[in-house]
Amino acid sequence: MFNDEFFGGDGYPIFILVGGEWDIVEGWLRAGNMYEAARENKGYQFYTEHRYYGQSLPYRNFTTQNLRFLNVDQALADLAQFIGEIKSHPRFANSKVVLYGGSYAANMVIWFKQRYPHLVVGGVGSSGPILAKVDFTGYLEVVHEAFLSEGGEQCIATIRRGIADTIAAMNTETGRRELEKSYRLCGPLDYNNEFELGYFSGLISWTFSTSVQQARPGTLRTICNNFASEAYGTNPMEKIGGYIAAIRNLAANDCWNLNYDNYVEGYRNRNTNSRAWYYQTCTEYGYYQTAPRIGTVFDQLRWLTVAFYVDVCKQAYDPSFDEAFVYAAAERVNRVFGGLEPRVNNTVNIHGFIDPWRALGVYEQDLSETSPTYTVPRASHCFDMQRWLSTDTIRMTNAQQAARRLIASWLK
Repeated sequence: MFNDEFFGGDGYPIFILVGGEWDIVEGWLRAGNMYEAARENKGYQFYTEHRYYGQSLPYRNFTTQNLRFLNVDQALADLAQFIGEIKSHPRFANSKVVLYGGSYAANMVIWFKQRYPHLVVGGVGSSGPILAKVDFTGYLEVVHEAFLSEGGEQCIATIRRGIADTIAAMNTETGRRELEKSYRLCGPLDYNNEFELGYFSGLISWTFSTSVQQARPGTLRTICNNFASEAYGTNPMEKIGGYIAAIRNLAANDCWNLNYDNYVEGYRNRNTNSRAWYYQTCTEYGYYQTAPRIGTVFDQLRWLTVAFYVDVCKQAYDPSFDEAFVYAAAERVNRVFGGLEPRVNNTVNIHGFIDPWRALGVYEQDLSETSPTYTVPRASHCFDMQRWLSTDTIRMTNAQQAARRLIASWLK
């Protein structure tokens, strides 16, 4: 996709928003921090879609064999090819190129600047988890910290008690029926299946993760206020179940059908973004949000293990995608790109402090002398990419402005 509304003519800069594991949509070329940078520098905007996502499909059928060309090395080469093609047009021949990307696409920005430094003058990476990690306990540790910092001890106590009561309820038939009612399950869980309990644990942890990853100042406090009242339920376990239903917009007469075999089937031979991305976690990154072991409210969800996540790799893709394979794949990515020590220049590295993905990024120091890091309190995932919102703090706005000032300095 492209937007030429600010383009100043021959030789003016090119701005590329880098696509990740999603369908690209034109709204990101109509508003946001890159849009403002293009306005300020009379730039031509592009938005590139990652291979195997959205409409950019080399194969219509996502068999494991057909997914073999899905990896970041190929995606970076696609971007290099695209830049070469665009600059072959006379009006772009002398244009400098700036990249902007968020989340996995932020990794791509940083890694592209490292691998193809001659093709771009600089880039902005928002919330990039540049360290591949299989047993990623740090994610839920930050989710815990976020609810504690925004909602306080009472909020954490309610969540902890709700999860503890849920696990205790699994031990009796009466408790199980109460659990199924509180969580609005369509039927009983298979309480002897560790992986089905992993899936149920994921319903809990992934919902809290969603709230934190999408948080803006004030949103987690609102959730905690609801926990303090009876908005979600009358007892702690009911409150967790009611919170999940509210956040995930479960219809009033609907229920959760939690079956592990169906969960795996959802990733098997479906031509979807989710199948493509889970493949990349098996073959490159891990990123598995496992239960912490440091006293958080989520430590209790002991079924969130590497074995649970990797079983999907083995069943949905190939039996050879076992734990040894997944660990070796993540190790390769870190060896190729440098893990938390990438060698880059002219790269802005932005993180929100309550973003769980910052645990796999560099957030306490600059990447290099010319590659500053901005870590912003109360901000979460890719906060800087959006248009200005009335809930934004001045620190959030300052980080956006700092990135645009650096971009302008590269283009002078």
